[in-house]
Amino acid sequence: MKLSEYRSILKQRFEIVQASCLFAFRKEVAYAGNNWAGVISATAYTLSMLLFVNIIFGNTKQIAGYSHNDMLLYFYVAQLTYFTNWYLSMINIHELTVDVNQGHLDMVLTKPVPALFYLTSRNIGGFRFFVEAFPPTLAIVFSINWPALSISPTNLVYGIFIFIFGAISLHVFEFLAALPVFWLGESENIVDLAGFIGAGSGIMIPLEGFSRPLQFALGTIIPVLISTAFTTSAVLGKTSSRFLFLWAFIIALIAVIIRKLAWNFAIKNYTSASS
Repeated sequence: MKLSEYRSILKQRFEIVQASCLFAFRKEVAYAGNNWAGVISATAYTLSMLLFVNIIFGNTKQIAGYSHNDMLLYFYVAQLTYFTNWYLSMINIHELTVDVNQGHLDMVLTKPVPALFYLTSRNIGGFRFFVEAFPPTLAIVFSINWPALSISPTNLVYGIFIFIFGAISLHVFEFLAALPVFWLGESENIVDLAGFIGAGSGIMIPLEGFSRPLQFALGTIIPVLISTAFTTSAVLGKTSSRFLFLWAFIIALIAVIIRKLAWNFAIKNYTSASS
């Protein structure tokens, strides 16, 4: 591929993301009541979990080598994972199932845009993400004793990349759950199940608290631990950050390849609403 062609592809994708963010912003501002409901719900959950963590560590000093402060950082990463996954991934996946079910996909496939990229990035709720995520995550930020955490710049950088790779892998896991709609005509319940499992990525059990088989299963086949447990463990230096980085990168790379192959297979078997 020539450099000019590569630049053209990047420009097209940037324009799609830009238009998606603008569309989502207008819709979210128009229905501001939904934002306040989300803020109240997320904040209530966060405060209850903070209380739960305080109660747990009122009777013990460590869990699987994690102190009270370490677990608060883990909870912070878990919440970031939840909001990122929902507003950058799950909303678009739900809309994909509706498009296939109601025949709207026909129109998308006739547009001069990369269909897969467009369908998985057309509704990026940046404004609602900020509004709903800011108050609850701020409560966690003020609960953490940051100077007491032992975080090196190298581990922090590795942790950021692991988080991104984990988010990609989790997105693919949920995206694959939506594809049965091409054959069954409906997959909302399957997507909801995958989303429920994905939401469980924030379960308050450190990576080191899982057995080796579970670490492997929940870090590969069902990659719900990468963006949370892997990230926190790497940042805190509990497990080799380089090892976890390579693990997360390989899984994300495989996931992206599988997503492309699965999408091509689904499109070949797609029965147009007009046919």
